[in-house]
Amino acid sequence: MKMLYKYMSEPIDFENSPIVLLVIENKQLFRKTILSNYHNNESELFVFSEDYKPIDFSKKIKFIDDILTFEFADKKLMAKVNASFEAMCNIKFFNEISQLKESCYSMCESLAEEYDFDFDFCNNLETASLIKLFAFVPRDDTESIMERLVRYFKLLNRYLGIKCFMLQNMHLYLTDTEIVQFLSSVKIHNICIVDIENHIPENISELENLVIIDKDLCEIIDKNQLM
Repeated sequence: MKMLYKYMSEPIDFENSPIVLLVIENKQLFRKTILSNYHNNESELFVFSEDYKPIDFSKKIKFIDDILTFEFADKKLMAKVNASFEAMCNIKFFNEISQLKESCYSMCESLAEEYDFDFDFCNNLETASLIKLFAFVPRDDTESIMERLVRYFKLLNRYLGIKCFMLQNMHLYLTDTEIVQFLSSVKIHNICIVDIENHIPENISELENLVIIDKDLCEIIDKNQLM
């Protein structure tokens, strides 16, 4: 998979550089970039491709505007998780589900007979309805931002096929040690990261491929140019 930002001279190949640190020093452009992602207008500035074919941003790329307070139980994610649970129940737990449906039907019949009026009720309970009833959500009990992010990325990668996550100001929230640990973990799981910053961080890990768009909208790729 490759990514091209509007002010870059050539695309970045994630196969060679799965973690990109994109520093946009021009505040107006930085603001425009963040807002375009936030309002789902990413195609104005970014192009993602695979095998020379454009990738639908909404299907393969995920922008997270705040790594501290993002919604863990994403609606699209939970729809896929519930569908997976439903398929598992219908195959591996077919007998248990059938017995549960029969018990529910029997209870409803008995309940209706307790009243003088006639009542109809759903007698064709779907497995999907039972799954929703129990309200499964991924466990989110860790206090570590890094572990929470990695778990979230793995879930979205597995169930939604998200290949790349775009963050902003990662260096603002995480220490240098935390960043190395976090990026090492996502790299092991073959997850691509694009972190967008407005300033060049004081310390940049060897895992990060640095690309700078300076205040004059010129591109700087070679780290040696910063020395």
